[in-house]
Amino acid sequence: MNSDTLRVKTTSWFGSTTEHSGPSPPPQYALIALKTIDPESSSSELVVDVVDVLIDVIEPAAGQTTLSLYEHVNPDALEDIVTASAEKKSDVEVRFTVEDYLVTVRSDNTILIYEPIRAQRGTGGNPCPAS
Repeated sequence: MNSDTLRVKTTSWFGSTTEHSGPSPPPQYALIALKTIDPESSSSELVVDVVDVLIDVIEPAAGQTTLSLYEHVNPDALEDIVTASAEKKSDVEVRFTVEDYLVTVRSDNTILIYEPIRAQRGTGGNPCPAS
């Protein structure tokens, strides 16, 4: 058995491991994509960046190259929250799911995409490719 251990950055829906008293523990997610947004870009580009990262990760079927974010989150509200937080120099993190993926958009110009650990690809390599 190989003694090298693959280290994977994980999170839960609420971002921390807590004691859970229920039939099953909350799902755990592994970071699979990270993108830093240009802070000089307009807030309207935030939604485009989120969709671009998701399309790269989800790999839609049959050449589909669009994703309607409105089915999962209100893009206008997302932009407003992130922009207001950045202007006030306060940190905010907005989380929502698209299919089984957990999407995290932070006011520090970062987009993180996580997949449930049970669904991780068995490809070996780096679980968090560079953007």
